[in-house]
Amino acid sequence: MTMMAATLTAALTGEDDQRTDLERLVSDACSGDRAALDRFLSLIQVRVFTFAFRLTGNHATAEDISQEAMFRVCCNLNRYKPGTNLWAWIYRITMRLAYDLHRRKEHFETLEETARHTVEDDVERREQMRHVLEAMTVLTEKERAALVLIDIEGMTCREAAAVMGCLKITARTRAAHARKKLRHELSRRYPELGEQR
Repeated sequence: MTMMAATLTAALTGEDDQRTDLERLVSDACSGDRAALDRFLSLIQVRVFTFAFRLTGNHATAEDISQEAMFRVCCNLNRYKPGTNLWAWIYRITMRLAYDLHRRKEHFETLEETARHTVEDDVERREQMRHVLEAMTVLTEKERAALVLIDIEGMTCREAAAVMGCLKITARTRAAHARKKLRHELSRRYPELGEQR
């Protein structure tokens, strides 16, 4: 599992902004400061796209979802409750859009094309990424969300549960099931993963 998380994290980096700076920008933006709104959106843009990509495994789809998520965050900024988890709120909006798109059965690019967009220089890493993305297709959307939030985004089970709207134990269980399924799928290409227990 470490290989999968390391591969995705290395390929997909997001900005790690200070919560206080973002909270201040949100407050200023809600007071009508256009420059603060622009700065806030530019600071969250990469991370929102990265999260959307991790949920969908598709570059073009992640772009569409992240643009719509940014628009909805912008339109609903005054609904955010200061002092609560800002990223959980943003991720919840993004995740709902990804789920809605998936339910409408939009066509995704091939995994090979996705991997080509993600890691163009390194053939071995591109191949690993392709295998990981293929393996992730066996996960349900809820398992995938739990895995991304907990293992890749680094959220606690409690934080992930808040984003997914479920109990903490449910988030933990979904992530555990996702890890088990992924290990099984990846062990076909990487037998050493099947030996790790």
